[in-house]
Amino acid sequence: MDRELMSNEENYCFDVAGYLILRNVLTPKEVEACNQALDKGGATQGMLGWPAPLRQPFRDLLVHPVLVWYLNQLCGDGFRLETAPQLLGEVSDTRLPLVGGDEPRDQARAYYHQNERRLCQAVNAVWALADAQDGDGGLVLIPCSHKSNVETPTDILSGDDDMGLTLQPQLNAGDLLLCASTAAQGLRPWRGSGPQRLLFYGYAARASILNSGG
Repeated sequence: MDRELMSNEENYCFDVAGYLILRNVLTPKEVEACNQALDKGGATQGMLGWPAPLRQPFRDLLVHPVLVWYLNQLCGDGFRLETAPQLLGEVSDTRLPLVGGDEPRDQARAYYHQNERRLCQAVNAVWALADAQDGDGGLVLIPCSHKSNVETPTDILSGDDDMGLTLQPQLNAGDLLLCASTAAQGLRPWRGSGPQRLLFYGYAARASILNSGG
């Protein structure tokens, strides 16, 4: 990156909505390499431990320079991999409940941005390896829910009534979605014409203790 800090517009977007979409981070060649490795690997997780050369594209994503730059901005200098990469599944008939929202004000999960200082304990990174267009379903989130102190209604979490608040991000192959882990997010039935190819990595601030009850 050729700048030191996120722009005011990026800071505002993340603080208000709880997520950023970075377009065209991966080249078509990089996307193809990941998809070919997934096809050959034949599994939805464990990519970092696959034999060479299948594991290499996923290890490259782990420390992609654009991702690293934004994680240092969002989580502070230094971060760790909290959740190993996994391919988000395609939900056919059953809706899975959203998780997140109703963020408690404790040091394990707190998010705030005040006086030019941000505290974001964990960020989910989702790499789009295929297009996910409007109406395709799959990954959904509730914008602005990353710092809500109001309990999320059960009908929203279940998908029985989203109250017009649930968003399915429109992603193109090569895009990167960065989302505060405290935002309500999950999966809905996939309606796309092809497979859902969204690769999830979970990151946390270096000193964070996400399991406050441990």
